[in-house]
Amino acid sequence: MNLFRLFAFIGVLLSLGVCGFAFQEPRGRAQGNPGDSNRSPQGQRQTGEGRQGGPGGAQGGGRRGGGGMGFGGGGSPSSRSDYPMWDIEPTFRNDVFTFVRVEYSSRGGRGGGGGGWRNDYPDCDWNFSVRLQQMTSLKVDPQGKILRLSDPQLKNFPFIFMTNMGAMALDPSEQKGLRDYLLQGGFLMADDFWAAAEWRHIRDEMKLVFPDREPKELTLDHEIFHMVYDLAKLPQVPSIRAWAVGMTYEDWHGPFEGGDTSPHFWGYFDDNHRLMGLFCHNNDVADGWEREGEEIEYFNEYSLKCSYPFGINIITYAMSH
Repeated sequence: MNLFRLFAFIGVLLSLGVCGFAFQEPRGRAQGNPGDSNRSPQGQRQTGEGRQGGPGGAQGGGRRGGGGMGFGGGGSPSSRSDYPMWDIEPTFRNDVFTFVRVEYSSRGGRGGGGGGWRNDYPDCDWNFSVRLQQMTSLKVDPQGKILRLSDPQLKNFPFIFMTNMGAMALDPSEQKGLRDYLLQGGFLMADDFWAAAEWRHIRDEMKLVFPDREPKELTLDHEIFHMVYDLAKLPQVPSIRAWAVGMTYEDWHGPFEGGDTSPHFWGYFDDNHRLMGLFCHNNDVADGWEREGEEIEYFNEYSLKCSYPFGINIITYAMSH
């Protein structure tokens, strides 16, 4: 895994000289060949038509709302055929970057029916994989993967993603699996939890993973905000549902203590001061990936300015530390 990280990170660095973030107007699902070597600005983002035409596929049932779990919208389920596919070169078959989503159990609260881990799935995972393949020199698995924290395969992947964890319940084998994974060099991005109660619950669960470690709040001077894209402020991405009613945060998760709706980024560090877990509080970064083709205004304000630049920074940090 360390050798894979080294070469993948070198690939990201090499891509920076020829890749900008020159996205064209989103028109729905991405199409074209993400593996094309032509990385001119016009070739960096070839978006496809919506399912039945129109911006973002809105006329073709493109889903709108607050996430992959569905808040209204009534769109048809996503199909992998709506997204680009590409072949993995045989020499890279065991060394591609894979977006790994963690499946977990839930109890009570938001996502308490047991499906909270699915939030923004699968569009989030597939869109982000497409853009990493297009915008960097990483070789990316177009399919992604879903694993539980107790799965022995976890150690083969340097990055894992968790979402909507406000009701997460990890059993002892999963607590140990996450602890071992992070201490052995893995990286966790946790996203889409809001207000005070959800963060308290996540901290309580993480206390079972790391009884002797406390999260530290990251400030803007941390390198993860400047790895590739130099972010001028801490990013905050609301769901498209919140944005549609003029809000910059999601107000349906319970009270915000002291009225604090601003973004917070919490980190768990190993003994060498490596950031091994990033928790994006009061944020739905992945909605900017999932919803990139649905509304041009949302795309321009959040996908383009926040979600993709920050996402690429996170992956670059994970692959280089």
